[in-house]
Amino acid sequence: MENYTKEAKNGFGFGFDKMNSHSYQVNEVKMMLILLAYNLTNWLRTLCFPEEQKTMRIDTIRTRIIKVASKLVKSGRSLYFKLASSFVYQEFFWKVLQRIQRLKLE
Repeated sequence: MENYTKEAKNGFGFGFDKMNSHSYQVNEVKMMLILLAYNLTNWLRTLCFPEEQKTMRIDTIRTRIIKVASKLVKSGRSLYFKLASSFVYQEFFWKVLQRIQRLKLE
């Protein structure tokens, strides 16, 4: 359990160990948002990552999937997502995106 707490605390770069507001409600909302982000990232990892990458830590996931230089381009009625040509983890990124698109949410 301590590892889960440490990963949530350190994984997002703005961990919930620093509550800098004097308002209890503001700190509570901040913690709830961090925990929501943590749970959504775990959900993404569990449902959409290939088997060999399911053990990735959250800070690694942020680096390889979320903090990506890209551009959204509109052409006609279509939207295209263009990644930088030098992006090292393109194959992994597209594989995860493909798995997200195949999810059946009800």
